[in-house]
Amino acid sequence: MEKKIYNYQDFDPIKVGINLRTARQNAKLSIAKLSKDVKISVGKISSIETGKIHKDYLYEISSIANSLNIPVADILNDDALFKPPIEKYTSDIGLAQQFVTAGLIDEAKRLIDKIKNTLHSKEQKWLRSALLFTQAEIYTSGGNPSEANVIYNRIIDIPGNHSLLNHYKVRSLNALACGSFNQNKIIEALRFTERAHEFSDKNLSAEQCYNTYLNMALLYSFIGYIDIAIYHAHNAEKLSQENTHYLMEIRFTLGILYMIQEDKERAFSYVSESLSFHQKIKDSSSIKHMYKCFYILYQIDPRKYSEIRDFFEGDYLSIIEKDSFQVEYLHSWIELLLEEKKLDNIEPLLYWCLKLEDEVPAQTNYKTYWLASNFYKMSQQKTKQNDALRSALLCVDEKMIKEKGLILFELEKLKKTETKSPFYEAASLFQDVIQQYEHNYSLDKLLYLLPKPRY
Repeated sequence: MEKKIYNYQDFDPIKVGINLRTARQNAKLSIAKLSKDVKISVGKISSIETGKIHKDYLYEISSIANSLNIPVADILNDDALFKPPIEKYTSDIGLAQQFVTAGLIDEAKRLIDKIKNTLHSKEQKWLRSALLFTQAEIYTSGGNPSEANVIYNRIIDIPGNHSLLNHYKVRSLNALACGSFNQNKIIEALRFTERAHEFSDKNLSAEQCYNTYLNMALLYSFIGYIDIAIYHAHNAEKLSQENTHYLMEIRFTLGILYMIQEDKERAFSYVSESLSFHQKIKDSSSIKHMYKCFYILYQIDPRKYSEIRDFFEGDYLSIIEKDSFQVEYLHSWIELLLEEKKLDNIEPLLYWCLKLEDEVPAQTNYKTYWLASNFYKMSQQKTKQNDALRSALLCVDEKMIKEKGLILFELEKLKKTETKSPFYEAASLFQDVIQQYEHNYSLDKLLYLLPKPRY
């Protein structure tokens, strides 16, 4: 557990004394007995309890708290702080952060400058973490994550322990976790999130506690600790009862985690509940969630075929504004149909994807042609398979080495050569290895349906 840092000068000695006396009396200890237990003089304990001292007696207070078996935070709590009237600024800081989220960077900077020009030195000290965090968000929005990370780390290192500071320490640690996750540094991300959990206390907002538990659930799932991931997900579920969107998000997450654990009954229950919620909304965001739900439910129960077909081939996709999303969702459906060898309805879907060829990225077109080549291979249409493979080859870039290799190998297999070269045999072996690798890691498809960590 990370040790919290306190600045004793920030606390009102009279209120600290009252808290200490209350804690001692609750433990039914006399000053004399406590003095003997902690080896601190009766006079010093009495002086602390009556608030007659102004020195830094943090060591003594910590010793007494340990002896009473209570956290130091019960004595040095927010009520005992010399707190300036900062509430009048918090709404403006929140507005500045909303400006950043909306991309209105200049407006955010102007508002922050206005706040800074009106702050007194003590107010500036208390609001330092909030102002720094807003600056970090401006850097992140401007595409400077390394500068943002420097500021997040500065916030974490600020001495003191009060609710506003802890709030931004938690957000900063979760922000660093998100950055590490995006770079596939899962263990590093997990360490940041666990530190965020250490700063979580009873004064932290339910939203930030929820985000921390959600992040731990997601990160533990990516390193294979599904039991621990489910434990943290249930903690997040308890905190989300008053926020329906968060509640459905975490229950969907639980559905995937139980699916990975092969507890299909629980998975079906959680995912079905999430699906019912999003079906009532039917906007572009809910459609994406519906797709994920249908995808999982179909894997649990293939008898859902007609229902999922209606989703993919019906009017739902017309609600989504971006053509690339529509094509990518249809790709997932075509993959499922190919796996199930249900070839009757695939060709019209491929034609629909190809109609949008000029409106989607090259990588999306590669996937369309690659799926088309698989369909034509399975339906023994070699000429069309050859055409699809050559079109797919035109869509790959220099980074898509594996994809290019597989296309070239499939083209080579279409040639009617009686003798197979050593290169052909080697390529065949590599293809078998890749297919086995993809089969072994099929659970990755479920993991990548999970929500992303956030702060």
